[in-house]
Amino acid sequence: MLVRSLVLSLVITLCACAAARAQGPVYPPDTPVQGSVYRDGQTDRYLVGGTWLYRPDRADAGIAEGFWRDVAATDGWSPVSVPNAYNAGDQSTASMVGYVGWYRKDFSLPTSGLPRGARVADLHWILRFESVNYRAEIWLNGRLVGQHVGAFLPFEVDLTGLRLHGVNRLVVRVDDRHYLSDLPPGPAGGGRTDIGGWWNYGGILREVYLRPVDRVDIAQVQVRPLLACPSCSAMIDEQALVRNVTGSAQTVRLRGTYGGTRLDFGQRTIAPGRTWTAHALVHVARPRLWAPGSPTLYRATLTASDPKGNELAGYLTYSGIRSIALSGGRLLLNGRRLDLRGVGLQEQDIVLGGGLDPAHIRRLVDWTRSLGADLIRGQYPSDPLLEELADRYGILLWSEIPVYQTQLQYLTQPAWVGFVHSMLQQNILANQNHPSILLWSVGNELVSPAPPQEGTYIAGAVSLAHRLDPTRPVGMAVGAWPGVGCQRAYAPLDVVGFNDYFGWYSVARGATADRDQLGPFLDSFHACYPTKALFVSEFGFEADRSGPVEQRGTYAFQVASATYHLSVFDQKPWLSGSIYWALQDFVCRPGWAGGNPLSDPPFFNKGLVDFLGQPKPAFTALQSIYRSAAQIAP
Repeated sequence: MLVRSLVLSLVITLCACAAARAQGPVYPPDTPVQGSVYRDGQTDRYLVGGTWLYRPDRADAGIAEGFWRDVAATDGWSPVSVPNAYNAGDQSTASMVGYVGWYRKDFSLPTSGLPRGARVADLHWILRFESVNYRAEIWLNGRLVGQHVGAFLPFEVDLTGLRLHGVNRLVVRVDDRHYLSDLPPGPAGGGRTDIGGWWNYGGILREVYLRPVDRVDIAQVQVRPLLACPSCSAMIDEQALVRNVTGSAQTVRLRGTYGGTRLDFGQRTIAPGRTWTAHALVHVARPRLWAPGSPTLYRATLTASDPKGNELAGYLTYSGIRSIALSGGRLLLNGRRLDLRGVGLQEQDIVLGGGLDPAHIRRLVDWTRSLGADLIRGQYPSDPLLEELADRYGILLWSEIPVYQTQLQYLTQPAWVGFVHSMLQQNILANQNHPSILLWSVGNELVSPAPPQEGTYIAGAVSLAHRLDPTRPVGMAVGAWPGVGCQRAYAPLDVVGFNDYFGWYSVARGATADRDQLGPFLDSFHACYPTKALFVSEFGFEADRSGPVEQRGTYAFQVASATYHLSVFDQKPWLSGSIYWALQDFVCRPGWAGGNPLSDPPFFNKGLVDFLGQPKPAFTALQSIYRSAAQIAP
């Protein structure tokens, strides 16, 4: 009898545990919190943080099985926080190829801190994603409300079907499979398995916000400083898109401030669902210029109000007055020649993958500052907090869209070109107010030598970027080696970056094997493009162990090679800068060797900082060189 009772008790306990597992985690809804991780943007934002739910869908059966439905049960879901990379820590080939994952957030609408005391029922609500990799479908309360393709840039969804009271259930399907035509291209669909410059982390990789809108939304703002000369007065050209989100006409007055100066955009009656492009100019007689070492920022605000003076919407950004110009083959900041020392970086962490929290973003910037680098290059648009910190600390940014090693066949396909142009436009419109952004880059390591198709792509992308932002140069990073010759395709570019791996990789039958050939090659490169601003957009060397200086992959070899290359760059007064690739080790792709004879795939070990956040000896060596360099002429 005793044994039977014990067995029965055990069965009951196991059944109860199984039932608990079947029911899933307890998941009470919460309310988005007012505020944001970064300052720039609409003033009424609520961070959709706290606990989310996630469930994998490797078989891509979630749509058929109804993961999107408005169901309270949580079986199959697990708690996570956002930002989140759902394949972080998984270095399998299947992880790199990608699969589908689902996110869910149960929330109630905030009732406090709403715009100017408005009622919840009177507001229009917008959901903003800072980055989802790669294809996103968004359901609200069982209804599909939005879709998006592409990563590293924000997108917004107008929410319909919201419950003003009670629980709203947000479900996001994320498909991170990258095909050869995607940005960046990937191995999904049976394509190349050797492609990919960084790990394909899928998920909601940056923050999510909820925005309440009272009748009109200040949807987009351009604050463009125009500076004719370093000692001249400045003109600030401001443009705002004010969107009427209601079904009736709205009369709106738009005012603003720039520093201590007021400006008035006037008044307009906006038809239902239409947008007013408001424009104003402000004069700054004696501007304090933004530059590394003196990153002066002006606080710029906009306020939309109705005819009774009731505030409807607000916008805040921090602007820097500076000029960037190309003259005689040199890049000038406020009329001063640049000879920048920089680092490239990937926004990832060995534990978090590509879903970095603010502390990890700040750590990347802190390492950059400690190194003494005045330039950061990313291979995709940067996190908005990183851009804001770069503004604040006076670090310039090379802002690039991930047109990376794209196959030639796509460069003239209208649909592909249209998508790329859309991404370039989104990057410029979303990030143009940051004074830290030095240039717009339209690609990295396309086919070399460059065929006519590449020239067509470059010409179109450069023309678009110049039209959207005539105040910044447009560039591209390229692969080259002795014997390639001058490329006509690069003619539209203002800036050409050369990815330098002399003495590390051996390409073109050993043309780059001898590091002593670097100097002569750079001279020939300059002879090809004497009127363009030239950068070394990458140089770097694997290092993951101690050992003799002549042994590739050792810390000593990395130090000796990096310092040698920098000494060669110092002999080229026409260079506008050089960028070490990369700041920290990162996860690259399956099978990655990186030229290291004792490689550790899939890990990229050229970083100056290792995976654990410990500086390598090369960090200290470059720190001494970077800090003593005159990166901006007097």
